[in-house]
Amino acid sequence: MSDDLDNADKESRLMLEATLSNVDTEVPDNNTGRCIWCEAKVKDNRRWCSIECRDEHTKYANKL
Repeated sequence: MSDDLDNADKESRLMLEATLSNVDTEVPDNNTGRCIWCEAKVKDNRRWCSIECRDEHTKYANKL
């Protein structure tokens, strides 16, 4: 019986690894010089001008 459980565990892990390897986690750079939420000017390649804009953007994105 433990062989069946071991095989099922191994198959589950392989499926999980395959799924995770196909997830796109790359975050594109922000080369616009503007906050991606409120469009205020930002320095560097920052995506947001403030923590508040980041949190609002994340909150909205998670609703989709």
